[in-house]
Amino acid sequence: MVLKDVRAKVEKTWTTAKKILAAMSVWGLVFSLVTIARLGVAFDYDDTLVHSQESFAKAARSVQQLRSPEYWKVVNSSYDLETPKVLPYGLACLLRAFGFRILILADRQATGGDALKKEWRHLAPKGFAFVGAPENKHLHLQDGRFVLFFGDSDRDMLEAKNAGVPAVRVRRGGKSVAADEYNPGRLGEQVLPLSQF
Repeated sequence: MVLKDVRAKVEKTWTTAKKILAAMSVWGLVFSLVTIARLGVAFDYDDTLVHSQESFAKAARSVQQLRSPEYWKVVNSSYDLETPKVLPYGLACLLRAFGFRILILADRQATGGDALKKEWRHLAPKGFAFVGAPENKHLHLQDGRFVLFFGDSDRDMLEAKNAGVPAVRVRRGGKSVAADEYNPGRLGEQVLPLSQF
């Protein structure tokens, strides 16, 4: 009786170990293929990867002239007020774990943005870019082997299309202050469900 119990425990442990080994082998294969092919995934920053309305509100309160270098310095240094969006951030971390290069594109001026870049180096070690204007995103997307682009605005979807990269729409949060066009699904892109949180 004792021998049967021991045998059953050993078989159960061995089966679990085989499952773990198989899962690690699949992960290793996917990671190797993605890394060798140098595949990447790009994310828009504001209202896609993070809720950034608080940093924009702080800059609007503290600076008299909007869109000035001082304004962008306050926005870029107020990253502690920004909160990551749960699903897009989790997806970015998962894709990074599978070997994809992550590129983050911020529609901001780079003034005072070094600390913000440093804050995101765990997810995108060399891939945080200030594009300055939304119409410049396709230039960054054309530079690499990007398989997906996640963005929130209609302009983001069009920029991905111009670069030949499939786009996925991330829904904006209820308190978003973005003023650009936003019509989820209208341009035929996939919409990430529950991504507004």
